[in-house]
Amino acid sequence: MARSEVRETDIAGIALSAALGVGVGLVAGMLYREFIGGFDTEPVKKAVRRLSGPHKKPSLDLVATEDAVIQAWEDDPDLRSLPLTVEALGDGIVEITGTATSAMTRQLAADVARSVQGADVVLNRIHIDESTSDDSVSESAHETG
Repeated sequence: MARSEVRETDIAGIALSAALGVGVGLVAGMLYREFIGGFDTEPVKKAVRRLSGPHKKPSLDLVATEDAVIQAWEDDPDLRSLPLTVEALGDGIVEITGTATSAMTRQLAADVARSVQGADVVLNRIHIDESTSDDSVSESAHETG
C-alpha cells in the first residue's frame, strides 16, 4: 500500500510540474511579446484556420489572384519597374519572388500583395539587391525603352 501512495504522489507531482511549466511558458511568451516587440500573429492564425478547417473553394480563382497582385504592383510607382513574380498557391496563400532594391521596397511589395483580395498570406521570397539603386533601374529603363 505504501508503494501505491508513492506512485500517486509522483504522478500528482509530475502533473503539477507540467502545469506549472506550461503556465510559466505562457507568461514568459507574453512578457517577451510585450517587451521585445509585437509579432503580427494574424497571418499565422489565418493560415492555421485555413489548414485546420473545412476546405472550400477560394473566393477568387488562382489566376485572377495573380493578375490582381500584378496589377496592384503596376499601379505602384515604386514597384512597377521591379522584376517581381507572384504564384497563387491556393487557400489565400501567394508566393512572391523577384528582386528589390531595398528592404523597404521588399516589404512594400509584400504589403501591396497582401492588400489584394484572395492573398491573405504572402510568402515573401523577394531577394534584396542593394547594388541596384532606383537611379540605375530608371536609367536602364530609359535606355531600353
